[in-house]
Parts: sequence; structure tokens; C-alpha cells
Amino acid sequence: MNCGPITKNRNATEAKILDAARRLFAHDSYDNVGIRDIASEAGVDSALIGRYFGSKEGLFLEALENGRSDPEFLQEGRCGMAALAAEMLTDGPQDDDKLIDLLIMLNSASSSNAACAVRDSIETRFHKPVAALLGGEQSDLRARLFGSVLMGLAISRTIMGPYGVPDEEAIKLKERIRTILEDTLAPFPE
Repeated sequence: MNCGPITKNRNATEAKILDAARRLFAHDSYDNVGIRDIASEAGVDSALIGRYFGSKEGLFLEALENGRSDPEFLQEGRCGMAALAAEMLTDGPQDDDKLIDLLIMLNSASSSNAACAVRDSIETRFHKPVAALLGGEQSDLRARLFGSVLMGLAISRTIMGPYGVPDEEAIKLKERIRTILEDTLAPFPE
């Protein structure tokens, strides 16, 4: 028995639903996005959301987890992550998938139904890996501080656009951001 086309159709339908959910959750809060809205956006029957994701909550959890791998700056290790994060914030083009992830979290952080899932996602995918890389005392707090500064800088860049400074100033700006990020990662003075 060959079930290839059915599986292929299911995977394509799941992907359409997930893409639609991510777009809608990026533009509105968890509480304001309904299953029918997502189904309509995806062009599918709303019953498929329950079949494939179990519930709106299951779909939201999948939307939070989808499209994100470990933060790239972790690949640089403890010594290089602040520099790479500063480079990403100043040099590279804005990554729309990361922006969507950030918007999903921001839009639903105040929802009593979704806030816990948002916090768990940030903790699991960002704070814990950074804290593990840092090690030592108060690594959880330092990881959270690093994430908070990084998020603030990313939001600012999203709202205001690239810094648009001449090359020589861009180098100084990148170094200043790296220093700020390094300070968040450093152990607290005794």
C-alpha cells in the first residue's frame, strides 16, 4: 500500500496551517487569533487544526518552536558570542523569521493563556543554552540580562531601521554594542 501522496498532502497542509498561524500570531495576540482565522488564512477547514495540532494551544506551541534553531552566536562559544551578536545587529540584513518569532512572543506575552508558553520557549531556546555556555555563578541571571539587552537592540533596529552610519562610525558602534553585551555576560563583581 502506497501512502506517499496522502503523507505529502498532510505535510503540505500542516505547513500551510503553521505558516498562517505564525503570520497571524505575529500580528495579533494569542487571545485575538481564532482557529477559524488561521484556517481561513491557510485556506483549509478548521477541523484540520484540531486533527494536526490538537488545539489552538498546540498550534501556538508549534508556532513558537518552528523556524528557530539555536541562536547562531552560540556557535562562537563564550568568547565570541557577544562579537557575533553585535555583528548581526549592525551588519547583517534583518532576518524576517527571527522578527516573526520576536513579534509572536511580544504579542502574546501578556496573554494569560499564552504567557507561560512564551516564557518557557525563551527559557528553553535561549536562556538555558546561554547559561550553560557561561557557567559559573548567576549564569541564569547573566543569560537573561544578555537576552534582554539583545532583544531591546533588536526591537530598536526593527522600529528605527539600520543604524545608517558611515563605515568608521559603524565599526565604533559595533564595538560599543559588543562591549555592552560582554558586560552582561561577565560575572557580577563580588
